[in-house]
Amino acid sequence: MNRNDYPVPHVQPLEDWKQVPIRENKEELISLKNVDSELLVVVPQYHEIGLPGALNDCYVRREVAIKLVDAARNLPNGHKLMIWDGWRPFAVQKQLYDSYLMKLSQEHPEWSEERLREGTRQFVSYPSESEAAPAPHITGGAVDVTIVDGNGDPLPMGTAFDDFNEQAWTHYYDEKKADGEKLSEEEEIFLKNRKLLIHVMTSSGFTNYTAEWWHFDYGNQWWAKRSGEPAAKYGLVHLEV
Repeated sequence: MNRNDYPVPHVQPLEDWKQVPIRENKEELISLKNVDSELLVVVPQYHEIGLPGALNDCYVRREVAIKLVDAARNLPNGHKLMIWDGWRPFAVQKQLYDSYLMKLSQEHPEWSEERLREGTRQFVSYPSESEAAPAPHITGGAVDVTIVDGNGDPLPMGTAFDDFNEQAWTHYYDEKKADGEKLSEEEEIFLKNRKLLIHVMTSSGFTNYTAEWWHFDYGNQWWAKRSGEPAAKYGLVHLEV
């Protein structure tokens, strides 16, 4: 199959992932800066922008790191996976949630509190440290990634990281084309690059959160629900330093 033909899954965000049981396997968090630098580039975005409490590294569960390396090996020669975020401290998750909630409230003063919270949760998970349903990034089983070329430049995907709008939906350009709209040359490139990212990540066992082309899960409740697994492997975890 030509890499331009890799399908982008057309699925909706999960509503009932919190009902999936967790059978925590106690796998440790590891630093991705200590993993294969020939295949992975670690650029922790929230530390880069100076978000208080954000770490100057990206941590994930050990098996997640192995799968990221496996995914990177399937990229074209010279390309690498760039890791933007992995495990998040609770304080960082809360800041992201509160910040986007405030942004939506300013943009939509007519919205009810419940609608504002629903809109926020579409892109930023509630900062839960519940043992039964922790926020995905707090499990160490969620990663935000993109692809960089041989010069270290990120491939154009149509939006920036954390650019929360309809164009950020993984299948946005795919759906647009399926609806009979002609894509521009630039949009065709966005579509091709997203398909490549989806292909290498899902082929290595990850699932994608379809409202964010950059977000992938393995081992947590979102992954279990999307994959049809009876239980998640990763629940709430704290970084041991």
